[in-house]
Amino acid sequence: MCLGCKSNYDRGYIQEKLKDTNPNFKEDSGIIRPDGDVEISTERLSEFLPPTCDNCGGILKPDIVFFGDNVPRPRVNLVNENLLEGDSLLILGSSLTVFSAYRIVLKALETNKNVAIVNIGPTRADELVKLKIRVRCGEILPLIC
Repeated sequence: MCLGCKSNYDRGYIQEKLKDTNPNFKEDSGIIRPDGDVEISTERLSEFLPPTCDNCGGILKPDIVFFGDNVPRPRVNLVNENLLEGDSLLILGSSLTVFSAYRIVLKALETNKNVAIVNIGPTRADELVKLKIRVRCGEILPLIC
């Protein structure tokens, strides 16, 4: 999404725009961190041209909530509505370190919902839930979907 005019773009479109703008930018790292980050040298990074908004030339950022950002109120309201309607909660691939995510688990447990967690590492709610599956989401989800 554009930070200037709030235009939204499809992820596939941005990926193509990245390739077109940076045709020779091929970074191959042997180490990929759990959050998808890779180590890129300052020299290589200075050659990278980020995509800009087609409408206003503004800065684009993923339409996600980064660590330290506030979750938009409409999204919080939607989560709360869905939590009330459902009978259980499934957490996939989250450590629940961020309180805004952990709060959802607490609310589910307060209202006697079943809560299950699928995460390869420990989470903030491991001791609170009845079911915790320690496996990579990418390994188990294809088996159950």
